[in-house]
Amino acid sequence: MKIRAFLLLSVVTACAACGASTPPPPPLEPTAEEPRERKTGGLPSVSQELGSIDPKKVEQTFKNLQVGAIETCHKQGRDRIEFLTGDVKVFLRIDGSGKVKYGFFEQTSIGDRETEKCILGALANASWPKPEGGEAEVRSGFGWGSGGEREPTSWSSDKVTAALADAKDVKSDVGKCKSGVTGDFVVTAYVEHDDSAPAKPAPAKRGKKGDKDKGGKFKAIGVAPPSKEGAEKIDCIVDALKPLDLPSPGSYAAKVTFTL
Repeated sequence: MKIRAFLLLSVVTACAACGASTPPPPPLEPTAEEPRERKTGGLPSVSQELGSIDPKKVEQTFKNLQVGAIETCHKQGRDRIEFLTGDVKVFLRIDGSGKVKYGFFEQTSIGDRETEKCILGALANASWPKPEGGEAEVRSGFGWGSGGEREPTSWSSDKVTAALADAKDVKSDVGKCKSGVTGDFVVTAYVEHDDSAPAKPAPAKRGKKGDKDKGGKFKAIGVAPPSKEGAEKIDCIVDALKPLDLPSPGSYAAKVTFTL
C-alpha cells in the first residue's frame, strides 16, 4: 500500500519583529505581488506573507518523511489494524530554528490515535527549512487507500451518537474533556464485535428495552480537533469514549465518523 499525496501544500510565514529596521517595502501594491497560490510544474502551491521559507525544501522534507518515518508509522498501525486507511491534513508551526513548535491534524480519517501520534512525532522530530523573518505555518495532506484487503463496513454516525446519548457517564466524561474548547471534534473510529459480551442478550423486562443492540466496542479511535487548544484534549476524549457500549458490526469490523 503506497502513501498518496492528495492536497496542495501551503506555507504561510509570520513576521517575528514587524518593527525591525530595513524591512521589505511595506505593503507592496497588489499588482506587484505574486499570487498567494500558484502551481509551478509539480511543486506545491505556496502562500507567503512577511518572512520567507523555501517551499521546495518543505516539499522535499515531506516527501522524505512520507517514504520514511511516516510510512513506518502506517505499517506499524497496519500490524494492529489490517484495514487501516484514511487521509490527513496536517498543520505545523515551524520556529526560526527549523523546529516544529506545535502541530496537529486539521483533518484525519485514519481512525487510530496511536498512528496519528506516531505521524505527529515523526513530523516534530524532522529538521525543517529555517524561515527567514519569522515563524512559518505549513499545511500539507497525504493518505493511504485500500491495499486490496476487505474494507470495513461503513457505518452512519447515528449508530454511535445514539449509543452516546444513552450512556450518560461516557457523555459526561467527554463533555469534561471538551471543556474550554470551542468548535467540533471530528472522530473517526473502527468498531468490532466484543467477544466478551454475552452470547445472547438478556430478555427485556416488561416495559423496558433489552440489550439486543449492544455487543460492539471501539477497536481504535482517531480525532481531528478544531484548534491547537483542542489538540491537547484528544487523549482525554479517546479514553472517555473507549468504554462506550456500541451495536455489534457482526463478524467484520465497521468504520464510522461522527462529531462531538
